[in-house]
Amino acid sequence: MSQTTPKPITPGGFDASWLQQREPFDLAARSQALATAFAAALPRGSGRPVRLVDLAAGTGANFRALAPLIGGDQDWLLIDHDPLLLAAQHAHIAAWARQRGWHSEPQGQALRVQTGSACWRVQGQALDLAASWTALDLARFDGVTTTAFLDLVSAAWLETFSQQVAQARRPLLATLTVDGQRLWLPAHPADAALQAAFLQHQGVDKGFGPALGAAALAHLAELLSAQGLVVHTARSDWRISATDPNMLTRMVSEAAAVARDVAPGSATHIADWLATRRVQIHSTGLQLTVGHGDLLAL
Repeated sequence: MSQTTPKPITPGGFDASWLQQREPFDLAARSQALATAFAAALPRGSGRPVRLVDLAAGTGANFRALAPLIGGDQDWLLIDHDPLLLAAQHAHIAAWARQRGWHSEPQGQALRVQTGSACWRVQGQALDLAASWTALDLARFDGVTTTAFLDLVSAAWLETFSQQVAQARRPLLATLTVDGQRLWLPAHPADAALQAAFLQHQGVDKGFGPALGAAALAHLAELLSAQGLVVHTARSDWRISATDPNMLTRMVSEAAAVARDVAPGSATHIADWLATRRVQIHSTGLQLTVGHGDLLAL
């Protein structure tokens, strides 16, 4: 999965603790209007569960966010390349289900969640999205989802992806793609330098070729529109307040680390920025908005 500041632990993978930390911010930021429209576009009344595939699924955050909104019986395939995240999916989903008073149990290689009014079957699959994902026939599914991922990929990868989505003629919901905007309050003289470093880092090859980073969402919207799909976008910004010191600490530390990697000659200015921000966190005087966007294609 993508991060606002990528934090890989294995090729194509991300720290499960980070995914857990960011999940509440993702939930608060998602466009409910686009998610509701996606759910409404899925076929009903066929007598079988709605079939969905989630690309770069991590521990299953997209399933947890969307399954209750979609409602009814569902069959999810959660695709990821990271064996650690795939192994963690069932535990994260089972814990989430217990918190809501739902029952879950293994069903072969899958996990079955029974809500009382609906049954959701969830199964993980290992797949290298950088090399062999086109073997996945999107037309087998009723809908395609992905979250916090597309800013990692290249223009060439995104072009192939858009063609696959257009050929499958299935609704796509792509959420929480980084759009490059960051606003720190209060401002600091070094903010512009750290922002430039962040944007430069976004373009580094993450295994898919030179990453599109902040340009990914607009580029995908253009590609899908050119192929006749109706595309809607909405902002899904993180808003991290002084009441979230742990998240602010992580964002501040990672922003400084990226800046040091990109511009080692600016170490003094970065150190000053980092020290100031840490003081502001502890004095509850810091806020951060991180720009993201959601996309729905029908």
